[in-house]
Amino acid sequence: MEKLSAEQCDALDGELSKLRNDPSLNPQDAELVLGRVLGPLFGQEGYEVDYTGGVGDRGIDFRAFRGADDDISTPIETIGIQAKFYRKTRQVPLNDVQSLIGAALLQDLNRVVLVSNGEFSKESRAVVEKTLPLRIELLDLNGLRSWVNRLRDESVDIETEVRIILRDLSSRLARLIAGKPDALAHLEWRTVEHVVAEVFEGMGFGVTLTPGSKDGGKDVVLTCIVKGKRAEYYVEIKHWRSSTKVGSAAVEKLLKVIVEERKDGGLFLSTYGFTSNAFEQLTTIEKQKLKFGDHEKIVTFCRSYVKAKAGLWSPPENLTEVLFG
Repeated sequence: MEKLSAEQCDALDGELSKLRNDPSLNPQDAELVLGRVLGPLFGQEGYEVDYTGGVGDRGIDFRAFRGADDDISTPIETIGIQAKFYRKTRQVPLNDVQSLIGAALLQDLNRVVLVSNGEFSKESRAVVEKTLPLRIELLDLNGLRSWVNRLRDESVDIETEVRIILRDLSSRLARLIAGKPDALAHLEWRTVEHVVAEVFEGMGFGVTLTPGSKDGGKDVVLTCIVKGKRAEYYVEIKHWRSSTKVGSAAVEKLLKVIVEERKDGGLFLSTYGFTSNAFEQLTTIEKQKLKFGDHEKIVTFCRSYVKAKAGLWSPPENLTEVLFG
């Protein structure tokens, strides 16, 4: 995907400033200004944008469409876009989101975007997170400005680009697992590690994902503040496609690393559980220092992550409750 020039991005920023700061704009004028922003943004992804607003727009103000092999005359993907602009800053009413969903279903659209100068409430974001036969996105002016900045013609190293893509993929997979737990069984072990790292970061931890090999006996390193001090925890993840359960040797190995490196504790996640004798040799103190979780625990973490991203879940004052609760 090509970047936009600095001049193009500055022009788009100027249009966004009008939407934010010009009180003389009526809703229809705001839609026309928005159209001058949407065209270049969606154009970077191969879409053409048509303005369909006005009387009889059936709840959709813009349509972004692209065709197979750049043949726009035969669109294979269409995005419906609705604009909601208010003279005074306010929350977007829940019924505006519900109306867009209804318009999308009636017009057989599977992806829609609601753009507004207002703020989206927790209730609105909760509706979006529900399982629906369409993908709906909520985009405010800050989101549009961030989109513009991502397209600026500035050199970004390949490693950073890969990292951004992996984070986006991990976020999508976490949402999939939250809604469809069986999806976890279809992922490779390293992908699961990326997902777990993204989930913990989304819940408020400082996160370091260790290398795929020679990881020193831990897959993810978590940090948080406990009673005013920095605490560090190790997370080990076993996702064996053979459905093998984790035994006492692997448990003792992780515990040894935690003790030798003087960490505050750890969490062992095994998607297929643990053998009956995995914990037999652990003392009471060791059981307090190292906790365990299976497939269900990972699903629970993913669901908390989805709620946190939607503003429906707040981390506890002591983040260790998330690990050891």
